This record gives sequence, C-alpha cells and structure tokens, in this order.
Amino acid sequence: MILGSTPAAALGTPVQGAGSTWVQIALDQWRADIAKQGYSVNYQGVGSSAGRSFYIQGQVDFAASEIPFQPDEVKQLNSVGKHWQYLPDVAGGTSLMYNLHAPDGSRIGCIPDQHGATNCPHLQLDADAAGKIFTGGITRWQDPEIQALNPGLTIKETRIQPVIRSDGSGTSAQFSLFLADQAPSVWNAFAQANGCPAPCSQWPQFGSAYSASGSDSVANFVSNDSLGSGAIGYVEAGYAYGRGFPVGSLHNASGGFTQPVSANIATALRHATLNADLTQNLTASYRAPEPTAYAMSSYSYMITPTMQSSGFDPGKGLVLGTWIIYIACAGQREAAPLGYSPLPPNLIQADFDAVNRIPGHPVTPPLDYAHCPNPTLVSDYGGGPRAPTNAPRSGGTVQTASGPAATAAAAPTAAESIKLGPGQVLVQLLNAAQRSAILARALDIARRAVPPASTPLFLSALALLLLVFVPILSDVGRGKSGRG
Repeated sequence: MILGSTPAAALGTPVQGAGSTWVQIALDQWRADIAKQGYSVNYQGVGSSAGRSFYIQGQVDFAASEIPFQPDEVKQLNSVGKHWQYLPDVAGGTSLMYNLHAPDGSRIGCIPDQHGATNCPHLQLDADAAGKIFTGGITRWQDPEIQALNPGLTIKETRIQPVIRSDGSGTSAQFSLFLADQAPSVWNAFAQANGCPAPCSQWPQFGSAYSASGSDSVANFVSNDSLGSGAIGYVEAGYAYGRGFPVGSLHNASGGFTQPVSANIATALRHATLNADLTQNLTASYRAPEPTAYAMSSYSYMITPTMQSSGFDPGKGLVLGTWIIYIACAGQREAAPLGYSPLPPNLIQADFDAVNRIPGHPVTPPLDYAHCPNPTLVSDYGGGPRAPTNAPRSGGTVQTASGPAATAAAAPTAAESIKLGPGQVLVQLLNAAQRSAILARALDIARRAVPPASTPLFLSALALLLLVFVPILSDVGRGKSGRG
C-alpha cells in the first residue's frame, strides 16, 4: 500500500495501456497505488486481442495479454519495425463461476478459505464436463455426467446458461488451451467445426450461449439472480470471489477437486516451463500430480517496448519501469487478496531484467525482501509459486526464496515502511484488515476506471466503445453486455 493519502506531484510522463480483463483487477489496483506517489498509468480492459492490436498500431505504451502475439501479429509488428518483450505480472486461475440453487432456494457453493477448503455443498466439474458445457454438449444440470461428478448434490435449475466472451479474450484462449490438452475429443470437434483451434481467443457462438464483452460483464450476468440463475461463465477467480459468488471445484490429475486459491495455483505452476522470451508452456501444470493443484492456472503477460524501440519517450520509460518494479515487489503482496498468486523469485528477476531493457528505466533494487517486499522472498513462504523449471536465468544465477536474497534481511513488521530503490516508491505493509478490504476496493476502481487521455487511443477505440462499452449503460435485461 503506497504511503500518503493525496496524490504527489506528477513524476515522469503519463503511460497508456490496454488489454486483458483477466488481470485488470490487479492492474487497476496497482496503478491506483502508484498514483499516490504521482505516477500516472492509464489502463483500459478491452480484451487481450484488442490490447495487442493497439500495441501494434502504436496507440498504447504497453499491453496486457494471456497469450503472446500470434504469427499474423508478429508479421505486422515486423512490417512496422515494432519491438517488444514479454514479462509476467501475476499468476492466477481461470475459474468456472456459477449461479445455482438447491430445491429450497438456498445458494449452492460458498467462498473458500485461503487453503481452498469450503464448508458447503459446491459444484464439481472435470475438463470433459466443462468442455461439453461450453461447446453445447451438455445443456441440463441434471445431465448424468454432472450428476456422477456431484453425488448428493441436487440442483434446482434445469437449463444450463453458458456465458462466453464475445470479444477477443486471453481468458478464452487460456480456457481453450486447457480443454485442448485435458478434453481433446470434446474440444477438437468443436474447434474444427468452428475454425478456432487453441488458443481460441474469439469463442464461437453456440446454442443458447450468452455472449458478454469482458470479464466484468461475464461476472455481472452470472451474479444477476434475475437473469443468471442456472448460469456458468469462465473468468479469473477474483471476479467471482469479489462478488461473493462461488466457482466450480476442478478435477485434477490426482483425482481431487480443488479451488483456484493462491496456494493451489502456486502448486500447479511449479510444473510450468518458460521459453526464452518468458512465454509459458502450461502442459505440465494441467497435469500437476499434487492433490491440491488447481489445473487451469497460468501467468499473465505485460508487453512493453525495449531499447530497440526508437522514439519511445524515456519519461514514459521511467514511469513504466517504476510501476513494474512496484508490481513485481510490493504489489505481489496484494495478489492473493485480489484472487491471484504472487510471482516467484526467478520471475521477479526476469521483471527486473525487462525493466532494464526499457528506455529511461529507473534503477532496479536488490532482489531481497528489504528492498522488494514480495512475499515469495521470505524464506519460510509457503503460499505462493515456486520457480517454474527451465525458467530463464539472469547472468546464469537466480536468487531463490531459500537463498541469500531471502535471508539478507528479516521481513519487516506490518508497521514498517520499505523503500523499493534509490529515489523510488515507499510502501507500507498491509495488516489483515487492510488486505481483506483490497479486493472490494480494486473491483470498485476497475468499474470507475477513467479512459486514457490519449487522443489517438480514443479515436481508434471509438468504434469499440460504441459497439462494446455503451451497452453497459443499458439494462442487461435487454440481452446486451458491457466492456471487460
């Protein structure tokens, strides 16, 4: 949490970004944090595909996406001489948010504790059943396959109302990659029939599926009892938890059913592998053998310029780099309360390396808890991800949570403040009450987010605003959806 309650004098040049709604809860919280020190970061959750397109066209300074540039996009980047790099900003779990009731009218499901335990009846799904629900193969909650997965659970609703993304979405892409690996016969038939192989960013319309633009709109529909009774949609878990709604427990390789809480996401991502450019291979995470692993876990990417990016304003580089340092360090303390999972030490170092490739970048701090209060830098930390195997290493070495970087300084108490680096941002550690309030505040920030002041971005997004954002203002009962 940034010290001070009033904005400081503006530092550097305002930075514009756009893209993923999967990570928007976290990004909006972090940019609100950094604004209190005078750094201006604007972000619009318009979907991963639109964010990547804006970056290619030079209309934003950074983008956020759950999938990297696709081959045709790489050709466009090369044709205009654009340079880019990927860096991880947070880990999370794509979840299956639902609105179901028992015959007596009571809601099925509840919010899990920090260990993923629930003390109520809740929906259990495996990849096959989830795949059939979101491709039209299962249309009734009383289907024998769902009943077999949920012995003793009686669902009042009959008709399943799937809620899919109408916009180009990294969440859709991640869900399709999971299904392609874990339910290939279901997914491949659907993908071939609709011409959208994984990663499928633009989910094909099918049957009675309701289409909504952005994660917020998906979650709004599912959580609306007058419209969403019987509904199920796919969103990052924070969108469901922030509304007090349950998500399905997902079957994993050990035969267990788990919730997408921080520790379970971390467990699955221990098995992720990273390519040299920091893009991810999640095949082993989907198949993680631990009984607590949440199989549909992944990282989100931030896409930024590099030193080869001619004409990029160093003043923007200062702001962008300072923000990334905050995200990688103190910002990760907010990851679990927001419904995500913090980055491990090797990816903190990867983010620092990426900062040093941005024109005008600030000085990066030492990789220890005293300078970078990421919870995974505490030697006894057990709730966050370990370093994925095959991860890129800076200078041939990586500081781990049990190494010198973690033991160089004792973890500060909640009353202490920490300086992230020379001339950079002061942070104050959060107490339990503050952490519990973060998610509600972040969701409110996301809903009230002010559009970027950039005129080129505004003009380029005008059609998107008319087609996607304006319907938020209309009654959802008319069957329209808002932005994410």
